[in-house]
Amino acid sequence: MAKSDNLRALTVQTTFTKQKRELEKASELIKMLRAQEKRVQRLTTTGEVESERRDAYLIATPQEISKKVLDIVESVVRQHGARQRANGLNKGRFEFMGVEAELTVPQLRALQDAVATIANLVDHLPVEDRRLVSNCEFDGRPAFAAPPTPVKEARTRIVPYEEADSTRIRTYQDVYEVVLYQTREITVDYGLPADKIADLKETVGDLATAVQVAIDEANAKTHPNDPELDAIVDKVVDVFRRRIAE
Repeated sequence: MAKSDNLRALTVQTTFTKQKRELEKASELIKMLRAQEKRVQRLTTTGEVESERRDAYLIATPQEISKKVLDIVESVVRQHGARQRANGLNKGRFEFMGVEAELTVPQLRALQDAVATIANLVDHLPVEDRRLVSNCEFDGRPAFAAPPTPVKEARTRIVPYEEADSTRIRTYQDVYEVVLYQTREITVDYGLPADKIADLKETVGDLATAVQVAIDEANAKTHPNDPELDAIVDKVVDVFRRRIAE
């Protein structure tokens, strides 16, 4: 990817990323909620406070934290509404290995989904086994053929014989093996060279960056507000503000 694209990826701030950060701030604020603050005082014999320390303390009151969290919720919903209204209008420039186009955010999101599938494919491509010592080819691929293994079957036959000191003919049962067929194991390597897979992974990364840069560019443009959603979130958040303050 060109250096200019990398620079744009660093300098263009996506609205979605800002919203995500704001919601993370809200989550951290919620973790600060405490019900009690514990203070230990040292008193004189007459009951006057000599010193005081806090064993557990509040960074902010639940009401103060709630206000900040609700403000963030309201702001994020407003931004999201504005961004959604602009998604079908604002365009970002997509540039990838000679492919260039001005695309809307929904179009770019579709490409982003495709990137995820391609990345999953590349991650699961098999790597060639360099330990395989090829001694033949199978369907044009390097392969290793192990020595054939005979498959045998035991059979018996009756064999006559004459005793040395007698004219009687006796028999005995002879057990022998017959080779029915042979088997041979062939290991065919369909793996791709490691350097090719590494190159493919880098290409997928370039594609993902190209899509994100275009999305960031589109999102960085002016977003008209969604008055209906703004009015709704104002009323919803106000319900909680009033009830927390009661």
